[in-house]
Amino acid sequence: MKRISKPVFFIVAILIIAFAFTAFAGIKYYEGDIQKTAVKGISDIRWGIDIRGGVEATFKPAEDIDATDEQLDSAKSIIETRMVSNGITDYEIYADYGSDRIIVRFPWKEDDTTFDPVSAVNELAATAKLTFRNPSGETVMDGSAVEKATAGIDQSQKSAGQYIVQLELNSEGAQTFADITTQYLNQQIGIYMDETQLSNPTVQSVISDGHAQITGNFDAESATKLANQINGGALPFSLEAASYSGISPTLGQNSLTAMGYAGIIAFALIALFMIIKYRVPGFVAVIALVGQMALAVAAITRYFGAFNSFTMTLPGIAGLILSVGMGVDANIITAERIKEEFRAGKTLDSAIEKGTKNSLTAIIDGNMTIVIVSVILMLVFGPSNILSWIFGESTTGTIYAFGYTLLMGVISNFIMGVWLSRVMLKSISGVKFLRKEWLFGGARK
Repeated sequence: MKRISKPVFFIVAILIIAFAFTAFAGIKYYEGDIQKTAVKGISDIRWGIDIRGGVEATFKPAEDIDATDEQLDSAKSIIETRMVSNGITDYEIYADYGSDRIIVRFPWKEDDTTFDPVSAVNELAATAKLTFRNPSGETVMDGSAVEKATAGIDQSQKSAGQYIVQLELNSEGAQTFADITTQYLNQQIGIYMDETQLSNPTVQSVISDGHAQITGNFDAESATKLANQINGGALPFSLEAASYSGISPTLGQNSLTAMGYAGIIAFALIALFMIIKYRVPGFVAVIALVGQMALAVAAITRYFGAFNSFTMTLPGIAGLILSVGMGVDANIITAERIKEEFRAGKTLDSAIEKGTKNSLTAIIDGNMTIVIVSVILMLVFGPSNILSWIFGESTTGTIYAFGYTLLMGVISNFIMGVWLSRVMLKSISGVKFLRKEWLFGGARK
């Protein structure tokens, strides 16, 4: 076996523990009397309606404007975009075309202590702002220049049959857009809703007639959605809340606290079992499990900038628990394979090398099936899901949460429970006073 330096175990273990502490507790600091959050922890998670409750709000066009069905779809798309960009995945949204109403249910903010529906509704009710930005990120045109956006099919010979989004600009917007396309020819112009980028098309020609088109890998659904979002930013009216009320949680905060204590006790029992039964591999597995849970939590709280923050629901918690079970299973498989190699007469280094290698296939096979199921759940029931017309939008947030946390947990298991646990195990086996076969699963001599 190729030895790994002994200090590597201690370095990796310390880094995992430090990372776990920041992921669970977060990092906060004060500027004067104002508390600011540098890194979000568990206390900053936005809990779902089923755990913490939320708000039910009915929006309508301001000033009693008679909105068309297309305008309502645009407004609905704007609200959905805002919720997803704010990390709200546990939501329900419907449009009532007969009464020009949009009904939304969403959870309280993570730092909300007043549970005031009015302030919660203000998070979504403001009119969204559409902007066009140059490659440097500067705004060069806003949504007021867009008369209308529609989804269509390209009729040109170059890309006939492809779905596109067609823009019709007003007279002032047409002149502005002509100047923009002249200045930024063959460069990208970003289209943003608030701070969320909707598209980033390349200017392929100077456009001076007030008619532009956005090309890309669109299908009918995505082209229509983008058109709705652009129209939403250019709506001639704002939205106001016709009514709003609080929603009581299914379980409540006390149940969440009880689950937290139960989770800590369960993890302590699992850790005790792993250490007693598997000794050094069990101890390494416990460190890897702590890292796995921390990494999964970090993917939920936006510890990493590449991930959006996430609404945690009861099914989401179930996904985390299941992924931890997969992590325990992976470490048990590895420890048992090492014990089998000892029974076959292998030396300490050889048993660790063969045991970790022989267990890898079984671990990957088991985890990849979970990854496939998780991805399917997220594709079907995600915020921009593909089969809501079959299952109904009311199922979107909860089932998506299960798939997301399960996927993040399994990915964390590959990093911590498969890769780093092997690195730590091979490193710690070089520590002189621990180089006893019975500490790694062999017979006591």
